[in-house]
Amino acid sequence: MIRTQQWFLLLLLSAFLTGCGGGGGGDSDSGGSASSVNAGIDQTVNETDSFTLNALGDPAGGTFSWRQLSGAAVEGMPASTASVTLVAPLVKADSILVFQATYTTPGGQNLTDEVQVLVKAENQGPVAVLQITQPSILPVAQGLTVSISAASSYDLDADGIIASYLWTQTSGSAVTLTGANTATVSFVAPLVATQTDIELALTITDDEGLTGQGSIKVPIRASTQQIIADAGADQQVREFAEVQLDGSGTRTVTGSFSCRWSQLKGQTLVLVNPTSCQASFIAPDISGTSQLELQLIATDSNNQTATDTMLVTVSNAVLGDLPDTGVVNCYDISAEIPCGDESYPRQDGDGGRDSVVQYLRKIGKGEKAFDFTKLDQFGDELADTANEFSCVRDNVTGLIWELKEPVITPPPASTLRAANNRYSFVNTNAGNGDEAGVPAPASSTCPSAENCGIEVYVEEVNETAYCGGANWRLPTLEELMSIADFSRIGENHLLDPAFFRFEPDHSVQNNMFYWTTQTSAEGGGGISAWVFDIRNGNDNTLPKQQNQLGYVRLVRSP
Repeated sequence: MIRTQQWFLLLLLSAFLTGCGGGGGGDSDSGGSASSVNAGIDQTVNETDSFTLNALGDPAGGTFSWRQLSGAAVEGMPASTASVTLVAPLVKADSILVFQATYTTPGGQNLTDEVQVLVKAENQGPVAVLQITQPSILPVAQGLTVSISAASSYDLDADGIIASYLWTQTSGSAVTLTGANTATVSFVAPLVATQTDIELALTITDDEGLTGQGSIKVPIRASTQQIIADAGADQQVREFAEVQLDGSGTRTVTGSFSCRWSQLKGQTLVLVNPTSCQASFIAPDISGTSQLELQLIATDSNNQTATDTMLVTVSNAVLGDLPDTGVVNCYDISAEIPCGDESYPRQDGDGGRDSVVQYLRKIGKGEKAFDFTKLDQFGDELADTANEFSCVRDNVTGLIWELKEPVITPPPASTLRAANNRYSFVNTNAGNGDEAGVPAPASSTCPSAENCGIEVYVEEVNETAYCGGANWRLPTLEELMSIADFSRIGENHLLDPAFFRFEPDHSVQNNMFYWTTQTSAEGGGGISAWVFDIRNGNDNTLPKQQNQLGYVRLVRSP
């Protein structure tokens, strides 16, 4: 009977140990006795609170160990006692920690059980701390910058941070806040008729979404002036740039004002909207560097006025040393479009002198950006309206150009500079690619009794001291192109007919090739020289042969 009672008690104890906690593990040993471990019941704690894990093992006399399976790391793990007290970690949201208890029986058997600890997050709102950091003297005088810092604000959570700032103005004369979404906000003290306060409110938000508020009043000193004009900062621009004038920074006690702009110094300007606070003008065509002085007169609603000035320094635009191509229009794939279209960038009409032709200050006359001056037989300047002139100066490059004479009779009975006279390429000087060329026969395609080679023609023109000079020469290809107006393609030639009145007849040789001084063209050694077709703007090469003829237009420097 006693033996039966002992077995019954053992069975009850085994059932009790197996049913505790998270489901204790258990095995039977070889002798038939039961072993088990229980990690205890699941718990709920607040972050940073202490909690205790207790494990029970059967049969007694074994050893315990704990380890953490998941969740935020807890200091004190792993542990080697049946009972261990821990501190719940800081968490941003409710979190579950899982721990495992291992019991090693006296017989060496390892049994495990798990327990969960729910850690509840406790979020506390942030605290706003506001301080005026500048200026140090209060009340603040008009025009000074006021800075207010919330850098000392803090979050009550030990692991919390302030994630955002939002400043707003709640009272006082309207001001513009700088840094309204940062820890430090600033504004310029306004004009006020009597001492007044500017009040700002701050809302801060921590990293868990809780907010805190604060506010501060900044005393503003009464202004001695009713209006202070502000013409804006001085500017440095290139000629032909559009210059914006802005007087909107003017400050008044009443808050409203009007503007009027005028010019005090410099080359005369055409002001656009001079009675508006936002005016403009086009920087003029200048030589070197020029300084313009503009004045703003501001008037408030009480008819009080104030003035301010600003300087605009104008320097030369980078337009190049050539007059440009004469192409002032822009196009898409099928039609003309306004220049400056970003869909069709870098067009000829978008840049260079032609793009600012309406603002150019010319010395002489000419179509588009071309600027020519008529010269007499001695090389002296003539009026733009002169009907009789001997040569032309390009005021952009400074070069003086030969003008052809009308064709009265065909060669060889023609005059020295007749438009239809033609020549073969001859250059006996160094730099000819070791190919001097062969002159065309005398009195063949020109009136010269010596030969119809270029070199003879240059000598004969210089002997006449044509247009007051004896340094006439062949131009380069680039120099010839500089007087061509490519917008005239399709007409008789590319030159301005008001200045270049007599040009060769295209039908003579089905082109209008003019020789250049450049030789050794297109990898052909010295056997060919460059020509430029003044009819269509194409460049080409011709061999330096007796029967390869072209026209000649001479050029010289002043």
